[in-house]
Amino acid sequence: MDRRTGVPNKDSRPFPGYVVLASAFLVSAALYGAAFSFGVFIEPMRTELGWGSAWLSGAFSLALLVSGSLGILAGRLSDRFGPRSIVLACNVFLGLGFVLMSRIDSLWQLYLSFGLMIGMGMSAGIAPLQSTVVRWFVRRRGLMVSIFLMGASTSEMIVPPLANRLIQSHGWRTAFLILGTFSFLIVFVSSLFLKGDPTQIVKHPDGLDRLTTDASLPPEGLTFRHAFRTGEFWLLCVFFFCFFLTSMIALVHLVPHAINVGISPHKSALLLTVVHLMATSARIPEGFVADRIGVWRTALIVTFLLVASFLWLSLTGDSIGPLFGFAVVFGLTIASMDLLLSLFASELFGLVAVGAIIGFLNFILELGGATGPVISGCLFDSTGSYRPAFLLCTIVSAVAFGILVFLRKTDSWASQHSEN
Repeated sequence: MDRRTGVPNKDSRPFPGYVVLASAFLVSAALYGAAFSFGVFIEPMRTELGWGSAWLSGAFSLALLVSGSLGILAGRLSDRFGPRSIVLACNVFLGLGFVLMSRIDSLWQLYLSFGLMIGMGMSAGIAPLQSTVVRWFVRRRGLMVSIFLMGASTSEMIVPPLANRLIQSHGWRTAFLILGTFSFLIVFVSSLFLKGDPTQIVKHPDGLDRLTTDASLPPEGLTFRHAFRTGEFWLLCVFFFCFFLTSMIALVHLVPHAINVGISPHKSALLLTVVHLMATSARIPEGFVADRIGVWRTALIVTFLLVASFLWLSLTGDSIGPLFGFAVVFGLTIASMDLLLSLFASELFGLVAVGAIIGFLNFILELGGATGPVISGCLFDSTGSYRPAFLLCTIVSAVAFGILVFLRKTDSWASQHSEN
């Protein structure tokens, strides 16, 4: 409000970036809450249809592979056309996939409905949304990306128990139909408020009236083709491949390891509860820290903790106390993975092709995640122990730490731009 004229100032309106953030939060929550509820459907589907758990789980693995590979395309299209149309298109496949899941009676229908169609729907959940959030925020980018990421992690804890109640009350087929309907509607309504380019609405990101220096704004950035040719791009690919390879080994085999060394299944299962609780609670604080000390220092601290936690697990992970200690520290590290991916992509390469870059890095990350459990399973089959797999995690995470040190010594495109 102008004191002299009594007329409201034009810049006094709420910053529209918060509406975009809330929309992205809800879309992510609906997409991942529904898709990651698949685990509670496996047993009732196996009982009725007589299919093995491996065949049922394979549909979920296919969905992850499809979403990861198509995420690259979704990111590139989002850079060009904006996130709204991409999310709406993917939502059609998501909704149709859940409807078809309520009517399946053969394996090929399962893999078509969940593996392919729902996987295509999930492809909108990473690159288009993350690139949208990083475009709208600069100074508080880490915090805002962390808030956005809370959507998926929170829904993954809340929706599966609700889906289980639906199954108990109405059967798994009706539960798929109800879950898919609500997810489709939430994504549809929320995506209408997604806007990819803040400069079409406001003068500056972050809701600032003005910026003190031109250097406060991110440089325009590299195209995907130019970024693809840089050393920093491939260093990041190797870093995230290593990071998620080790993370998935722990997530998949921490509980079996605990049971294998004589800990009760109940206490062993609590280890994953601690991991996810720490990961969820650490998201926003880690975003705040990244805004204060920078993405590289944050990544260095997190990766050092990852190395230390796996070394601790390799040396002392045969009793419940040290295992819970590992779960606490490990949970803190995996909370930062998606955050680091978004911040590195936007700060090293700018915003021109940030959706495509995030999509490609996420695909590499998921390849590492798919590789890790297979390697650790083979090591266990040959040795009868998970200790060699955890020792491998120590080595691979140390490689990731070394990559970060080397990455710091390279001249990023952003720093070159600021010097010119």
